[in-house]
Amino acid sequence: MEDPERVFNPRGQEALARAACAGDEAAFGKLFAIFYGRIHRTVWGMLGDEGEAHDVTQEAWIKAWKQRERFNFESAFSTWVHRIAVNTALDALRRRKRLAHRLVRFLRPHMNTMERGASEPVSLERGPDRRLRDKELGKEVEKAIAALPEDQRTAFVLREYEGYSYREIAELTGCKTGTVMSRLHLARTKLQARLSKELP
Repeated sequence: MEDPERVFNPRGQEALARAACAGDEAAFGKLFAIFYGRIHRTVWGMLGDEGEAHDVTQEAWIKAWKQRERFNFESAFSTWVHRIAVNTALDALRRRKRLAHRLVRFLRPHMNTMERGASEPVSLERGPDRRLRDKELGKEVEKAIAALPEDQRTAFVLREYEGYSYREIAELTGCKTGTVMSRLHLARTKLQARLSKELP
């Protein structure tokens, strides 16, 4: 059976969205049924835990229902809910301090290069000193990620953690590809500058 997301008429989606935003619970329920799977997959990928992803996705849809009057129809309803879900997942990651530790692998080569010089190999040793350093780096990464503006933080996580293309991030966040590239550049620059200063 063909995925209903692929065959769902955009005009039909807009009609349902308008009805849902006007308070029609049945219309909102249809939108939930159509787009839940897609949004849940993204949240699951971000959190790495199916049970928590289910809870966070549910929370995102509850937020969407409560905030339905804020939807201005400048983007697709699914994009708007997706954005709420991504931000809700980011909040969950920040609460449980998992994002920082997963991003250590992305940032460690940069930190090792600054510490040792680009001509020296990166050490993969996992002794007590390295574990302590990872823990310290994890805390600083968490602070640095949390300090990023929301648009830069979202773009960074979607690109470096989720592996979305620039075009996909642009569609998801409702901006141009060039804007996504600019946000990613700013996010990386700020993270590297902050971490190089706080973790000499």
